[in-house]
Amino acid sequence: MFNKCLSGCDNEKEFEECWMKMVTDYKLENNDWFKRLYGLKDKWCTTLNNGFFSADIRSSQRNESTNHAIGFDANKTTTLTEFYGIYKKIIKQWRRTEQQDEFNCSKAQPDIGYEMAGIVRHASEVYTLTLFKEFNKEFMKGISATSTVIGEHDTTTIYRVTSLMGDRSNEVIFDSSMMLITCDCLKFERFGMLCCHSLRILLINSVQRIPDAYIKNRWTKIAKTKVWDKFGKVSLAEKVGRNIPWRHEITRKIYNLVLRAEENEDAIKIIEESHKRDSLAIDALNSTKNVDVLTDASSSTKILDPTRSKTKGRGKRAKGHFETSKKKKVGTSNSIQSKEFGTKTPKQHLF
Repeated sequence: MFNKCLSGCDNEKEFEECWMKMVTDYKLENNDWFKRLYGLKDKWCTTLNNGFFSADIRSSQRNESTNHAIGFDANKTTTLTEFYGIYKKIIKQWRRTEQQDEFNCSKAQPDIGYEMAGIVRHASEVYTLTLFKEFNKEFMKGISATSTVIGEHDTTTIYRVTSLMGDRSNEVIFDSSMMLITCDCLKFERFGMLCCHSLRILLINSVQRIPDAYIKNRWTKIAKTKVWDKFGKVSLAEKVGRNIPWRHEITRKIYNLVLRAEENEDAIKIIEESHKRDSLAIDALNSTKNVDVLTDASSSTKILDPTRSKTKGRGKRAKGHFETSKKKKVGTSNSIQSKEFGTKTPKQHLF
């Protein structure tokens, strides 16, 4: 029951009911520790933090994912240098996986087992493959749910959405004129994607597209493009050393332009002429910049080496390290006696 209070309740009312039932069943009314724990409920109960964006990632899950990513190659005896090598290898693997996912999202179509239409097709065009799978799960839950109207005022309608099993129900408010929708489960505020209850209401109102206000850029296929558009507003001086996002984005744009023009000869000629014209213009700009750099360099003051002074007692060139380290020869060649056999006749007879 405590686990349900921790992360199993949908709203604050359900949490309060579950907490009171637990305290009553286990007779914890006078327990000081539980009283203090209840006073800190905002810090440990996930239900009371649904209004804050967290992408459904808890602090413990983040720690576990980090350990899973690095723990298979590192242990308590791993040195800092070895850990750095492991870290670089993992980052390289993540980047390669990210590039493959970007390619799949731009070219592949999700397979969901039925014909996509309306809001589902729009979601497949907007979201990445991974996020579209989550969207499809919520959409299927919304299809199986039931909804009833419990209130209406002008263009605003209040619905009661009940799950297939009938054990849970949520209240959804939909404004058809402003295309605004809210649900008391707060999944959009917490995760950044519409819940099954909201999708159910959009479906029965024949809404064909997800409202723009409920599409988070971080979950879309063009998330990096949005980042670069925001980055493009920065002044040129602040962009120095940060041109990698622009390079990737402009490469993707040019590649898509080539794909669109490869089957049309007139379009191919336009691209080739534009390439020649742009190349000449860029070369002219670079040459002008180089001339300015050379002019600045030539106009700068030249710094010469100071005149060499000849110190007393140094008429000759100073010897180097290897010259002074040579050993002097000891004796002369005449004083060295040959040890070769037969050069000197022994005085004693051998036989």
